[in-house]
Amino acid sequence: MFISRIIFRLFPQEVFIRLRGIYRTILETWYAPLSEQKFSRILTEELNISKGSIVFIHSSVDNLNIKFDALRLLEILLETVGVAGTLVFPCWHFTYRAEEYLKSGKVFDVRRSASALGMLSEMARRYPGAKRSLHPINSIVAIGKNAEAITGSHHTDIYPCGEKSPYYLAMQMGGIIAGIGVNANFMSFVHCPEDVMKQKFPIKTRLDQVFEAKIKKEDGTFEIVKTLAAHPQIKNNNINGFLKKNIKKSICRNITVKGNRFFIAHPEELFYSIIELSKENKTIYTEKALIRNT
Repeated sequence: MFISRIIFRLFPQEVFIRLRGIYRTILETWYAPLSEQKFSRILTEELNISKGSIVFIHSSVDNLNIKFDALRLLEILLETVGVAGTLVFPCWHFTYRAEEYLKSGKVFDVRRSASALGMLSEMARRYPGAKRSLHPINSIVAIGKNAEAITGSHHTDIYPCGEKSPYYLAMQMGGIIAGIGVNANFMSFVHCPEDVMKQKFPIKTRLDQVFEAKIKKEDGTFEIVKTLAAHPQIKNNNINGFLKKNIKKSICRNITVKGNRFFIAHPEELFYSIIELSKENKTIYTEKALIRNT
């Protein structure tokens, strides 16, 4: 478990934010900021992103030590994948428990509900021609050639990370997963095998209730979307610990360049590895996740 995660759990949020600021100051003192050219080389040489790539990106601009304008990040990513490529970002619009959101009766406005997952995700949401899935709690935004195919059916399955989700579809299209400014502990793809396995997955990760949420679509019309919500016990996880112990680095690995965190994962290999490991009761969840599927 990374020190930052321990600090986040032990200290109040304001203390965590202050300590993170101190860490960034130290980082900027020890290392020269990344230039556009160095950042581009990391994308191609370390994360294996190239023309035509489909890339599911997790990010934290705040955690990057760069000397160019952060607004250039999305442009550089788009230049790297080219017109034949597709960028995909998680884009849900709240950070508290999904169950609470769904019970609130709030309307998810696909066009106007801002991303709560950082600057890069929000820039992608605002990008001309971007496609955003209609899912009320796990909305995904995509830009590029396969954007519509990846996001279009997300709301038609009650399992947010199931076989109609952008996670699964991007994997089926040969995509990769990349972290920019974050390590693999932020990778939400790990929930895709769980939703595909459903009750066959050993740990109970979804509540039984099927919720109905009101969605305001881009054309101004409304639609009711049905979905399951995460079980509270999924907070008891250790993704990096699980990956380090059970998954080959050729499938998923964390990368640090001049103090900047990145990761790369190959989702298809990771997907089937997680499924096989779950049959041996090896999962991302700790012993505190006691409730099992029956």
